[in-house]
Amino acid sequence: MEFIKIKIPGTTWFYWTWRDLPFLPYAWLEEKDLKNLPTPFILTEIHPDCPVGFETKDKSDHTNIIKLPDSFDKLKIDNDLRKDLRRIEKKNADVKLVYNEKDALDKSKKWFLKQWKENKKDFARRLELWKQKCCTISAYLDGKLIAVHIAMRDKDTIYYFGCWWDRKYKNLSVPTFLLKKDIEDAISKHSKYYDLEVGDEAYKKQWGVIENPTKYYAVLTDAIAKRLGIEKYVKTSSSLTPSQLRM
Repeated sequence: MEFIKIKIPGTTWFYWTWRDLPFLPYAWLEEKDLKNLPTPFILTEIHPDCPVGFETKDKSDHTNIIKLPDSFDKLKIDNDLRKDLRRIEKKNADVKLVYNEKDALDKSKKWFLKQWKENKKDFARRLELWKQKCCTISAYLDGKLIAVHIAMRDKDTIYYFGCWWDRKYKNLSVPTFLLKKDIEDAISKHSKYYDLEVGDEAYKKQWGVIENPTKYYAVLTDAIAKRLGIEKYVKTSSSLTPSQLRM
């Protein structure tokens, strides 16, 4: 696990966290890891099954996990969504899909950057990791790329990372169309879960998701904990960098 320093706005304080938290699903800590953590330290979005951490009270940090049955029709999804999916399927009848197309992320990254304006260093790390770990579904209309769906497969679970898409085609609801296709594919391959990751977005709740609180772990001074509004934490009075821990 590599660490990055996060500055706390309006102060000279900082804390350390996992470098790749924004790019990969869930964090995990073992008891043996705790002695090697730099301080002050905060790690959020720890998997609910992890033996280390405090349960979050923040609803936006709850899971959104779809338990996959043996057919798409058996999914316990919202009735309005089910109707929308039939309509969306018809609207995308002419869309052609290409699975795991070479350079799909490079071809579609302009749409992500335009929407989110992520800094160059963070985006380079995102791209590096996603090219290594992700599978994609590219959507073409009349020979033109209009969207790329991005997910990661790990054992019996598919993790949804998002969709990079051309907003000119908003009326087609392409991200929802591609999500449906990937869930169908996951069911056909006998995956057990499709994980929409944490968040309180309304579209996630329509899929009949399992909502469990994730965890966080913090080693902080009292002053930093108070500033950040963190109630449960391990108290420290010192700061240690990753390099000091390795000495």
